[in-house]
Amino acid sequence: MSEDEIKSLKKALDEERKARQIAEQENSKLKESLLQKESEFKGVYENMNDAFVWIDLQGNVIKMNEIAEEMFGYKINGTPLNLMKLVHPKDYKYTLEAFQNLMKTGRYSKYRSRIITNDEIVKTLEVNCSLVFDKDGAMIGAQGIARDVTQEIAVQELLEQQKKQLDIIFDNSPIGISLSKEKDDEFLLVNKALCEMLGYTLEEMKEVKVDKFTHPDDRNMSRVFRDRLSSGKIDSFSIEKRYIRKNGEVLWAKTIVNSVKDLDGKVKFQVAIVEDITENKLDKEKLIESENRLSSLISNLDSAVLLENEKREISIVNKKFCEIFSIPSQPEKLLGQDCVKLLKESKGFFEEPEKLETRINKLIKDKKVILGDELRLIDGRILERDYIPISQDREYKGHLWTYRDVTLSRNYRKSLETQKKRYSNIIANLKLGLVELSADSKVLSANKSFVKMTGFNEEEILGKDLRRLFRKDKIKNLIQQRNQDKREGKTGSYEFKFLNNLNEEKVLLVSAAPNFTIRGEIIGSIGIILDITHIKKLESQKEELLKTLERRNVELEEYAHIVSHDLKSPLRSISALTSWLKEDYGDKLGADGEKNINLIQEVVQKMEALINDILNYSSIKEKSTDLENVNVYELVSDIKKLLYVPEHIDVNIDENLPVIRADKVRLQQLFQNLISNAINYSDKEKGYVNINYREKKKYHVFSVADNGVGIAKEYHDKIFKVFESLGDHKDSTGIGLSIVKKIVDVYDGRIWLESEEGVGTTFFIEFKK
Repeated sequence: MSEDEIKSLKKALDEERKARQIAEQENSKLKESLLQKESEFKGVYENMNDAFVWIDLQGNVIKMNEIAEEMFGYKINGTPLNLMKLVHPKDYKYTLEAFQNLMKTGRYSKYRSRIITNDEIVKTLEVNCSLVFDKDGAMIGAQGIARDVTQEIAVQELLEQQKKQLDIIFDNSPIGISLSKEKDDEFLLVNKALCEMLGYTLEEMKEVKVDKFTHPDDRNMSRVFRDRLSSGKIDSFSIEKRYIRKNGEVLWAKTIVNSVKDLDGKVKFQVAIVEDITENKLDKEKLIESENRLSSLISNLDSAVLLENEKREISIVNKKFCEIFSIPSQPEKLLGQDCVKLLKESKGFFEEPEKLETRINKLIKDKKVILGDELRLIDGRILERDYIPISQDREYKGHLWTYRDVTLSRNYRKSLETQKKRYSNIIANLKLGLVELSADSKVLSANKSFVKMTGFNEEEILGKDLRRLFRKDKIKNLIQQRNQDKREGKTGSYEFKFLNNLNEEKVLLVSAAPNFTIRGEIIGSIGIILDITHIKKLESQKEELLKTLERRNVELEEYAHIVSHDLKSPLRSISALTSWLKEDYGDKLGADGEKNINLIQEVVQKMEALINDILNYSSIKEKSTDLENVNVYELVSDIKKLLYVPEHIDVNIDENLPVIRADKVRLQQLFQNLISNAINYSDKEKGYVNINYREKKKYHVFSVADNGVGIAKEYHDKIFKVFESLGDHKDSTGIGLSIVKKIVDVYDGRIWLESEEGVGTTFFIEFKK
């Protein structure tokens, strides 16, 4: 080490010693000031009822009393505590600004902030604080008194919330509510329901006195009750009185009035609750009328009715009861008689009379409702009896007997059972499948043909959920849809494929309808099933033949174009040659030669016309004369309804699709081909088909876009022709788009596409306006 370096180190060491001495002196002064202040405040903060804290200028706690320690959850003799670390994160910035303001002003009152205690409890404190200075006037810290106002704030918020809830209840109550002063007919508050009830606006209600609403005949009664309430003789009252609406109508209302007293027990306000009972009054009147009608109805019922009280005395009896049991007396004369005595007199009408008496005694003892109890009479009649115990306020008051003569219905039921067995044999041997399902799709019954279609044994399907017999998800979805149709009472036919238990693919045509009870309640469904597997195979073969025929027609049309071109070329040559002969050798040919040349030209013209006719016949390019205004949005929407769109594909239609003049059938074929192709060749988990429109000055431009398999670029130029190299696309996409191209050509339009294999395809169709 050089001498210069040694000198530098010594100089630095001397400076450090001087700085340390200065710091020790300052620290000694600070300790002296703190000891002095501590001595001054010790007797104060230890005996305070609020939390007291003394901090230095960095926020470190120097002293705090026991209340503060309990509030913060820290002991001053433990780990050093900095109050800023307790401040809630959301209040930190605000607290820091408040502390800076304290440094400027020297005092801060009613400062509120949230803290997080040592126990992770959030508290809200209200603090009054001031700066602390030493004897030389130097700022050495701050002192503050803190009060926990967490509960106070919570109570205040709760009161505000309850007030809002009460206001909502008051404003939206369906029952009229009003508030008025003691001995004062004018309203202080009135809710919307009372205004609507009386037909006045809120402003009008505050200007009108109570007596004006009250019916003249009820005013005196109402005033007496209000005076008694105002004088403190009663705390509340409830009356039914009439009110007069603004339009003069009279209504009945139940009015409950309560007094509101101050701390001295003096009545200050009256709160009235008014409920419109006009309909109830009318209902009571109707009830009386109904009771009279009911009494008349019971008397003339076709069922025998006997009502006994708890003493087994007759309270109600009708004519039918007397007729069934051949009682010569009128029903009125039986009232009050002993039913036990009456039973003994009529036991001879029943088979096994002793069992009858035992049964009656047991029913009355058990006091349980019994419906449809069967009784047989010695004359061959069959009665059904209902027993219904009657209670009032859980106290037994008697019981009701009803008797019905069901002899004819029972005989009819036996006849129905016989007919049912006969038709069951017919159904069992039908070639059509027949199945009956419960409301939860369980098989209740099935004939042999249906069992054979499923490939199960009858024991394997009875009582089982029909949906579990099918093994394809689409079938499950279809059955769920049919269940919805059954619940809505819809009927109809539908077909579907499934693999039966023998792994045979079947195509079934099902006609299903809900099964109703007599009351019109749906309890299940009945399905008639036809196995159309063979028919569908024939249809499939037919479709293949039609596709082949369509390809042949397209090939024929293209062949016609080629032939017409090849034939027209030599015809034009012949026509030109004969013209040249006439021009060059006309004077040498003579009359016969010129005539023959004219004949040749005439034949050429006929041949060309014939070729044009053949070409026109094989093409669909002639413009249709059957044009109409077509709403394209409605047309495409209808196509969407006709097509089967799987759940994972969304078909989105631009609402701005216009109305254009066109052949509706061809336009429908155009969009149907494009949309169905887009749906059929969707290979994405979530697919879409978007039909959009934009308008040009002279053209309508439509687009059909999808995110399906797409088409390789090398096929774009050939896509509207029939070609073999397109593989799987050639049958539907190739021919379908070839037809689309021809339809577009009919309207002097054009079609082009933007597509990339695996990404999707967008077809643009342009029509002249």
